[in-house]
Amino acid sequence: MRWRAVKRIPLNEVRTRVAKLEEKYGDRFQALHEEFIAGRMPRDRFDDYVEWSGMIHALRAAGEGEDFDYYAEEDLDLTREEFESLTPRRLELLDYLADQHASSINELAERVGRDVKNVHGDLRLLEHLGFVRMVREGRNLAPELLIQEITTLLG
Repeated sequence: MRWRAVKRIPLNEVRTRVAKLEEKYGDRFQALHEEFIAGRMPRDRFDDYVEWSGMIHALRAAGEGEDFDYYAEEDLDLTREEFESLTPRRLELLDYLADQHASSINELAERVGRDVKNVHGDLRLLEHLGFVRMVREGRNLAPELLIQEITTLLG
C-alpha cells in the first residue's frame, strides 16, 4: 500500500538536502530560478527547484530568529507488516503528539494512561517508520512528531 505524508524535516536533514542539490546543480539556484521565471524549466528540474526554494526560505527565516519549520510531501512505501503495525494505540500516540508536547516518554505515558515500557516500544517503532524522532531535552528523551498528515493512495 502506498501512502503520502506531509512530514516535518529537521534542520540537519534540510542542510543535507540543500548540499545534495548544490552538488547536483553546482550551486546554481539563481540560474534555476531564472529558468523558472522564464517558463523554460523542464519537469525533472521543477520538483528540485520547488524543494530547494522552500528550504532556502526556511533557512533564511531561521537565520533571522524565527523557529525553523520546513515541511515536505513525501511518498511512503510501507510494507504490509509496517502498515499493520500502526495499531490504534500507536495512532493514539501520534494524535496526542499532534496536539500536545510531551517533555518525556514518562510524561506521554502518564497523559495517555499507558505503561511507560509499552509507550517506549511504540515510540521506537514509530521512530523507525519515520513518524517521530526522539530529541534529548536535558536528561529526558522527548518524542517529536514529524508526520503532520498521512494520505492513502489508491491505484
